[in-house]
Amino acid sequence: MEYPVAYGGGAKEYKTRGIPHSWLVGPDGMIVWKGHPASLNNAIIEKHIVGARIGPRFEVNPEFKKASQYLEKGAIGKAYGELEKQAKRAKSDELKESARKSMKSLEEYGEKRFKAIADMKAAKRYVDGMAAMQREIAAFKGMDISKKFENELKAWRKDKKIQAEITGAEMLEEAETLVKRGKYKSAAKIYGQVSKAKKFEGTEAQREAEIRFQEIQKYL
Repeated sequence: MEYPVAYGGGAKEYKTRGIPHSWLVGPDGMIVWKGHPASLNNAIIEKHIVGARIGPRFEVNPEFKKASQYLEKGAIGKAYGELEKQAKRAKSDELKESARKSMKSLEEYGEKRFKAIADMKAAKRYVDGMAAMQREIAAFKGMDISKKFENELKAWRKDKKIQAEITGAEMLEEAETLVKRGKYKSAAKIYGQVSKAKKFEGTEAQREAEIRFQEIQKYL
């Protein structure tokens, strides 16, 4: 049986000792799940696509070429500003209405993205949420929604529990790297720190660390 094999250029993380084998890649390009494809279900997929961003498609009047160019680059705030200018200088009511309609669609999209952040928070995907807000602040710069993202990001950074979850997740990721390298004792030490430290009490990171600490015992 012939089949393609990926090697090099970023394929080093796609390792397996048998087939069939699947990998689920998250919105940030990182592997979030791997295993036998029969074990991959909708619950796992839905968990990891919360807040995933699919490139938006906006209908913009061909007259507003500059705004379209900004949108193609992901500079939504700049496109909004350009449309606002076009609405003010439009020579016809039709063009003015077209510009305002496009502006409204950008505003609605911004609110949709803001809701996605709330979904990430509810799912306790804080690392993804922080990264997403930083992207949206840049993308919507110049619009009111950008300030909402900034304020929410500040609130997350001040929230001790959220920061504990993020720190814990980073430590678990470090431990996972050690496991892949066969350094089980070092990984176990990190799992133990997260599972016992008071700062992680009640966090998902601590719960996950406790599970991984038990699983790794057989390799010690």
